[in-house]
Amino acid sequence: MANLVRTICPRCDGNSFIRVQGVEMDCPMCEEEFMHLGMKVTTHNGYVMLPLDQTRTNVEGGIESKTKWSRETLPEVGK
Repeated sequence: MANLVRTICPRCDGNSFIRVQGVEMDCPMCEEEFMHLGMKVTTHNGYVMLPLDQTRTNVEGGIESKTKWSRETLPEVGK
C-alpha cells in the first residue's frame, strides 16, 4: 500500500464547502466520520488523504494534489 499523506482538498480548496448552482453546500469529498464519546460524528475538515506520489508542495508550504491547478509556477523537475 502506498504511503498516504494529508493534502488540501482539491474540490473545495480546504474551505469545507462548494458552490453548486449558486447554493453553498458541504463538500462531500473531505467529509470524515469518527466516533466521539460513543457517538458517530460527521465533519468536513478540508483535507483528504492521497498517495505521496500524487502530491506536491505548493508555494505556501501546503501539500496538494498534482492535478489541482492553483495558478502558481510549478518547480522544475530535478531541482
